[in-house]
Amino acid sequence: MRRHQDVTLPVNYVLETAQTRLLLIDDINRASPQHLANVLPYFDYLREKLGISIVFCGTGASHRLHQARILAQDLIRVSEENRVRLERAGQPAQPVSPSPTALLPVTWLHPLPLGTKIEEQEMFRRVLASFEADLSLYRLEEHALSKHAATLHQRTGGYFKALTYVISTAAVIAIRTGSENITEKEINAATAQLS
Repeated sequence: MRRHQDVTLPVNYVLETAQTRLLLIDDINRASPQHLANVLPYFDYLREKLGISIVFCGTGASHRLHQARILAQDLIRVSEENRVRLERAGQPAQPVSPSPTALLPVTWLHPLPLGTKIEEQEMFRRVLASFEADLSLYRLEEHALSKHAATLHQRTGGYFKALTYVISTAAVIAIRTGSENITEKEINAATAQLS
């Protein structure tokens, strides 16, 4: 078997020296539960000793981490509900598989809504307004993106990543064409280019 160099000490040094407080581990779905089970103690060390918050992202992240914890024999946590239920039945509480959300911070990102409720529409328009504030286009009209909220939501499904791609591509198109503004024309061109 090919052996990989152990990089934990250099990684520890960099994380500690940079005073890292958040570690984002993306594409967790590419790792098998067996691989994760081997490195979970290291992540626990980073969290407990260095005070680093760790966020795992990826499709099925909570399920994969749950499987890894079981493989790592980390069955010492007992959920409060299960403990109470067992005590009522007169049985001692045995270690059980922990709830995935109780183990590590896992965030599930849903698309931004643009429904009929005013609060939902307002949230999506606030996101668009924050993009508008960050765009450096010379002739950007006021509420340029907010005017096209329905179109942008339809084209991106309300997903933040897709929205970012469409808006940034539309801004690049606006710069290249010299319009320096985002209209439906640039949104259409960006969507066609990304498709």
